Amino acid sequence: MVHATPYLTFIDKMTTTYLSSHRTPFATITPDSVMVEKGGLLIGASTSFGTLFTHPAIQRYHALHMALRTMCNPASRRQKMVSQVLGQNMEVQGTAAALMALNAELTLVRHLGERTLSLEDYFHHEEAKLSLGETVRSFFIPETAPESSGYQSVDYLRSGQAVCGVAVWAHCPYDTLEDVRIVLSGCTPHPIPLRRISAALLGKELFSEQIEEATRKLGEERLMLHNPSLTLGSPLFNLSRTLIKRALLTL
Repeated sequence: MVHATPYLTFIDKMTTTYLSSHRTPFATITPDSVMVEKGGLLIGASTSFGTLFTHPAIQRYHALHMALRTMCNPASRRQKMVSQVLGQNMEVQGTAAALMALNAELTLVRHLGERTLSLEDYFHHEEAKLSLGETVRSFFIPETAPESSGYQSVDYLRSGQAVCGVAVWAHCPYDTLEDVRIVLSGCTPHPIPLRRISAALLGKELFSEQIEEATRKLGEERLMLHNPSLTLGSPLFNLSRTLIKRALLTL
């Protein structure tokens, strides 16, 4: 009898797929390519941030384009690969937050086949991390109104190193928020979805007062805000609220 390991049990619960083909056959995907396909955007894991930033399709994905633009060092764009958003490199954390706000998925390949999971699950479930012999193949951003997204940040002395950043995506027909994702970065170990603030905004209109009221929920998110550039957390708390408000009002 073969017993399921905790790892595979977790994967099964996440409805992650093994031994399946992703949206594009494996042979047609190159590690450093960006492909527009039906249903979204497929990005090879070895694609440089520079290639991604200059791809014509990226401009539709406002949050991602804006986050990439904040990387002030051209050398970083050329040398760093998209797969590095899975690490703890603070310089690319804004891009990771933008991908999470856009509900990006990643595909991991191993000898058993492959599995696909959301970037949010990867960051927030320890069992979902890369296992021995597993590699990152690609990222996929679904085609769900990518224009209705944005990214706002404040960097340290224009260094491209974000002190704090916020990525947002929202579905707001008739100016009423039916769905919203808000992701905080730069002042946390990895991008954090702000679920309490998002929930407080549902059904509300995109007015300054409504957003201001919802951002008061930030204190309920149980976050440990920290950035080496600042010694106190309180400025980061207020800065985060300001960036959330700014990001939503610019949608």
